Amino acid sequence: MQDLLNNPDFRKPFIEWIETSLADGSNHLATSNQGTLLLYQQDGNCCVVKAAMGRAAVYKARLATLRREYQAYLLMQGIENIPECYGFLQQQYMVIEYIPGSPYRHASWQDRDLWFAQFKQTIEDFHKRGVAHGDLKSKSNIIVTEDQKPCVIDFGTAIIYRPGFHPINHRLFRFASRIDRNAWVKHKYHGNYHAASETDKNWLQHSWLEKILRKFRRRG
Repeated sequence: MQDLLNNPDFRKPFIEWIETSLADGSNHLATSNQGTLLLYQQDGNCCVVKAAMGRAAVYKARLATLRREYQAYLLMQGIENIPECYGFLQQQYMVIEYIPGSPYRHASWQDRDLWFAQFKQTIEDFHKRGVAHGDLKSKSNIIVTEDQKPCVIDFGTAIIYRPGFHPINHRLFRFASRIDRNAWVKHKYHGNYHAASETDKNWLQHSWLEKILRKFRRRG
């Protein structure tokens, strides 16, 4: 798909397809906080296009988020269980690999322990690349693929680690990474943290914000 996007004979009509789809609401796959996702399926080629939506300041903010997400995908290129990013057309349309599978909340597993081990490895891999997802507690951001593997999607909330002296960024990255690890434990044990193995508890470290939110939920 990446080679096709570099071909002007494909690129121009593909951009026209994107603009037409956004205008008439066709080929709609999903809607996220950052924008609209389109599913392209033609001539044996398949991909997802993510576009920022809204007007004025809202559009600019979502476009900035989409550009940051694109940077995250560039850092994660080659990591298993992460969609491949094919490009960022006209600085406004992100094109990524389409991964068929089942949403996490509706999925079933042949080997649940293996799946969660692979999921954990994926989280460790993108953390090592300097990317923290930040919203893995949302089940909509996790897929069980057709070949029974985890797939993490929607890095719109990602925090990207900046090398050098950037203490605020580094603190945010550590915070978001901790949330990712806590989310993994939560999903594996269905929120029953006390049931976690001693090994898995080493990954569990609730932030002060998470502790406050848990107290409010219990009171409710």
